[in-house]
Amino acid sequence: MQILGTAIGTKMAPSYASIFMGKLESNLMERAPAKPIFWTRFIDDIFFVWTEGEERLGEFMNSFHNTIKFTFDWSSEQVNFLDVNVVLRNGIVSTDLYSKPTDKHQYLFHTSCHPNSCKKGIPFGQALRIRRICSTNAFFEKRARELCNYLVQRGYSKDHVKRKIDRARRIPRTDKEG
Repeated sequence: MQILGTAIGTKMAPSYASIFMGKLESNLMERAPAKPIFWTRFIDDIFFVWTEGEERLGEFMNSFHNTIKFTFDWSSEQVNFLDVNVVLRNGIVSTDLYSKPTDKHQYLFHTSCHPNSCKKGIPFGQALRIRRICSTNAFFEKRARELCNYLVQRGYSKDHVKRKIDRARRIPRTDKEG
């Protein structure tokens, strides 16, 4: 029996989690002895920049709520947040695509019974996602080659995939239209 929180997989779980974490986040920031330099959250995944020491951070955040305990994945060089790898080198922040080691890259088979428009849109949509995430051309080119290989393995025409990647390549990273 679920006594606290909401069962994972229910329709309202993400909304409840967002509302709860938003309130918790507001209270946490209001009472924090030191403020992070940067803070962003997606449901219950949080990315922030903290300069006050790991021990001080853990003590405060994990004593803040009696049932919520935070886990930390931190580094002074790189850290993953959702599907982004954030890298700090020589004082410069760059971003690359992050995929979990368990990701099988099982894109929709080109032979599936989905509408052709859906299947035609996947290469461009994924290439545009990579274009927006990767802050350097080197990162983009590496991830675009990987994407091309994954999609060809799923039955997509290499020429079609390359054309869609090239279309995404020409779009500035900050262009919201795509």
